[in-house]
Amino acid sequence: MQNKHVEYKKIVEGADKAVLFIHGIMGTPNHFRDLIPLVPENYSVYAMVTYGHCGSVTDFSNASLEKWEQSVQKSVDELLETHKEIYLVGHSMGTLFSIEQAMKEPRIKKLFCISIPIKVGVRARMIPMALKVYRNRIKDDDVYALALKECYGVTDSKNIFKYLGWIPRFMDLFKLIKRVRKNLGKLNTPCVAFQSIPDELVSPKSIEILKRESNIRVEILENSTHMYYPENEMDYLKEEFKQFLL
Repeated sequence: MQNKHVEYKKIVEGADKAVLFIHGIMGTPNHFRDLIPLVPENYSVYAMVTYGHCGSVTDFSNASLEKWEQSVQKSVDELLETHKEIYLVGHSMGTLFSIEQAMKEPRIKKLFCISIPIKVGVRARMIPMALKVYRNRIKDDDVYALALKECYGVTDSKNIFKYLGWIPRFMDLFKLIKRVRKNLGKLNTPCVAFQSIPDELVSPKSIEILKRESNIRVEILENSTHMYYPENEMDYLKEEFKQFLL
């Protein structure tokens, strides 16, 4: 991946399988930088950029739930034109789109989901951490803020009033969460969900809800956050991802 804030696509001629990576809200394909190299050479890979992401504050404001859905659907349809099976890999909001796509498309065979936000729970430390990223005042040893910056796919604006346009986008996210939570029992596709105990944005109640579903295997990350993964837990994610692709 040459640029962390642009999509990455490698279509293998004659490949039966493709892996589609879907990032979270305000995210970037860079979130999957440690997993993408693990995809076998005979699989196609597509790390998409959801509509309105990896651009300006205004670009994100001008997006909508419908436009996000359309961009995901377009990516899925494109891969299904030339591949027999698709594996979806999602983070945060990307997991919600992955689940909904799997409910309606039987050629989506597996889901690898990180931080499914079935219930939102914003922790107090998220606010000062976001301010550090916005002001670009991050200490070299602040691994949490550095991870957030690496996976934040919107170019900042000094005009704080432009961010008011983000309010409808978060309302869109909450609408999507509510919809997926209501229909979660309809998921028949095998799914492995990695939920972080110290996650700054996803409530631990999500774990309880996900464990009720027979097609979802829930794995717990004890020390990871929404964006940061210590080395041992990233190694664990990578090993699980390799098994997922078999």
